[in-house]
Amino acid sequence: MMKYRLLILSLLVIAIIISSCEGPVGPPGRDAVVEIYNSTITILESDFTAEDEFVSVAEYGWSDLDEATVDFGIVLGYLRFQGTTAWHPLPFTVPFDSDVVVLRYNFDIDSFNLILEGEVADNNNANEALFDGDLLRVVAIPPDRVLKMKIDYSDYNQVAKHYGLD
Repeated sequence: MMKYRLLILSLLVIAIIISSCEGPVGPPGRDAVVEIYNSTITILESDFTAEDEFVSVAEYGWSDLDEATVDFGIVLGYLRFQGTTAWHPLPFTVPFDSDVVVLRYNFDIDSFNLILEGEVADNNNANEALFDGDLLRVVAIPPDRVLKMKIDYSDYNQVAKHYGLD
């Protein structure tokens, strides 16, 4: 009987010790919630600089990306035409009477560039004016916030819903 009491007491002590232990301490800074970057920019004709006779670039600076997000996260761009409510994922091709324009983007730690590429040479100014007042939405998702479920990243509304964006 004494053996059983000692065994039960030992198991109780072990259970108390195990339940009071803390897990391993992670690297510094990992406890902070990593935010998803979400910004809307009004595109202005004056934002663009002609790179050549077909391509114009608007460079928007930002300091919210780190190397991990650039290398392993997800960075998305969407366009919304003035007076509409639909967000179009970039790259996006827009046929106009005077040209067919492809909007695409590139990014780095310090910048997000909106690129307009037309099919008609020396039509940069007209192409830039076509997007004056439209909206550009940029979303950057750090690698540790990327959801493991299937999401259609071309659908801004689905991205906004799953990531809790405004």
